Amino acid sequence: MAQTFTTSVPAPDGTSLATDVYLPIGAGFGPWPVVLQRTPYGKDSNTIKDSCLLFNVWGYVCVGQDERGKGASGGRYTGYVDEGADGRATLEWIGSQWWCDGNVGTFGASALGMAQYALAPGSPRVLKCMVPIVGTADFYHDAVYQGGALRYALTHGWLAGHEALDIFEQLKIHRLWDAWWEAFAVLPRVDEVNVPALHVGGWFDIFLQGTLDAFTSFQHRGGPGALGRQKVIIGPWTHYGTFGNTAGQITFPANAIYLTQMYSMVRDWFDFWLKGGKPGVARWPNVRVYLMGAAGEPGAPGNVWLELLDWPPPASKVSLYLDIGHGLSSARSSEGELELVTDPSHPVPTTGGQELSSEAGPYDQRPIEGRGDVVTFTTAPLTSPMTVVGRVRCRLWVRPDTPDLDLTVRLTDVYPDGRSMLVADGIQRARMRCGDDRQCFLTPGVPTELVVDLWSTALAFAGGHRVRIDVSGSNAPRFEVNPNDGRDLNVPSQGAIARPVLLVGGGHPSRLELPVLRASPYPRRRLSEGSR
Repeated sequence: MAQTFTTSVPAPDGTSLATDVYLPIGAGFGPWPVVLQRTPYGKDSNTIKDSCLLFNVWGYVCVGQDERGKGASGGRYTGYVDEGADGRATLEWIGSQWWCDGNVGTFGASALGMAQYALAPGSPRVLKCMVPIVGTADFYHDAVYQGGALRYALTHGWLAGHEALDIFEQLKIHRLWDAWWEAFAVLPRVDEVNVPALHVGGWFDIFLQGTLDAFTSFQHRGGPGALGRQKVIIGPWTHYGTFGNTAGQITFPANAIYLTQMYSMVRDWFDFWLKGGKPGVARWPNVRVYLMGAAGEPGAPGNVWLELLDWPPPASKVSLYLDIGHGLSSARSSEGELELVTDPSHPVPTTGGQELSSEAGPYDQRPIEGRGDVVTFTTAPLTSPMTVVGRVRCRLWVRPDTPDLDLTVRLTDVYPDGRSMLVADGIQRARMRCGDDRQCFLTPGVPTELVVDLWSTALAFAGGHRVRIDVSGSNAPRFEVNPNDGRDLNVPSQGAIARPVLLVGGGHPSRLELPVLRASPYPRRRLSEGSR
């Protein structure tokens, strides 16, 4: 049983941050190591209470805090603008309390994971480790503007649920990277991060690439306390299905279920960094990712955990070229043209993907592939398995007829029965192709290459399966619909129907770029071996 009391912690500007402190009973008289959770969902939620009681059982003080403007805390909710400063002030306060032994860790998923990333640069020395789960350290590029396009369903939906649409309007005002974003950005200050972190994400999670980028940035560009001290785990999970084995319309084998292992790893991680125990943690692999494979096909490659030295692993960049016959192959095709129609009044609907929804993950894309505004390109059946692990990109050449447009690409695994199961998707807004701090509009009639980033994946395409991409000009409501007319995106417009010509072959080699492993499988072992 824990002894709990409620208090208030002053933020740097004097705002009162409501805080619950759970002291362990029966674990001596302190001081103890501490685990902090900062949340916009309410420190009185069962999630916080239950986890704090568990940390108490493990011999830790647990601190649950309402973020400013949420729960019982004062002030106005400002999203992530004040998260870093408020979190660091809270850490300083914890470090000064009699019940803290000078060792603090942070924990939490989703918004609680992002709160951890926010406080990491310049954090006080009392912070010794973090466990951010399904979060991102790059709010601009991963949560709000992916490929320059506003992630409408995610941002509007989440902020509406928190009665904070004033923040949504602020995000639209700051469409370009500017001083407002710079003031609370994490990765530009990564050299000030001096904390080990156990990063956890999912291949179909809303913040997948942000989790991977946080790991690589902290691991290789962080301060001395962070360099070489990062671990990352990525499973075949959606945001709402983290640690389970069902994602969208696919159920993976039972080895994808990870909740029990995660509890054990979190305890060992904190014991190692906050108590000096569990020496086996030092031998954990830096990267542990689930290599997905065909579902329901006995003997199919994949559906195993890989242990890697780093991310991404060494891979060969394999280009599959688009051709006029809607094919994808390693051979360059002859020159050709295909028209792509995108009508902002009739956008292509979102079907699964990395969404904050119960319908996220790998869904069959055939319902959209039959539309006239979706162009598909497919390989012949694979004669042998192809293992794709890493960042996926698609380079598309277009001859536009409007000053702006979006290109969206969905990568799918086509099963022998015809199912076209989503693997990854992405978008590129044409006006944002030159950088995130400026706009460069298209010149109608001038061929232009757009690079669509589909983020990362790990999938063994089985023999007999086919690789497919679906190209369109929208994916709504996942992404804000582009009116195509090049006008101010914050001013409502009827827009224009764009009819760009998709160029293939010759001097305009539109292609899919896949990171293919040449050597596999990687050795596998249980992470928990020797950690106790």
